[in-house]
Amino acid sequence: MPEEILAIVIISIFAGTVMSIVRMVLSYKERKSMTSTGSHTGSSLTTSELERMMKRAVEEATEPLVRKIDDLESEMAVGKTPRLEAARTDLLLDIDGENEDAEPASVPASRTRA
Repeated sequence: MPEEILAIVIISIFAGTVMSIVRMVLSYKERKSMTSTGSHTGSSLTTSELERMMKRAVEEATEPLVRKIDDLESEMAVGKTPRLEAARTDLLLDIDGENEDAEPASVPASRTRA
């Protein structure tokens, strides 16, 4: 083999080895920095994105409760509380003793041990 070609082969092998070592060192440092900070290049979120995600999740979770509260408030404003009024009237009648035609509640007999 001519000496010029041998010199080119040796220089190529040396350059390839140096480039491989540099690449391995850089990839090691990158992995180490990712592990210490806990972030990944492809899946990192900004603060505003995280806040928007949390706000949307909370809104979706509380939406049924907000609708129910709105329905109850509209019923109270209009005065459509028949069940509440009926229960209140029955309770007041029972307390005042004016509901005489109602049957007294039966009290279970106490059991004695033999």
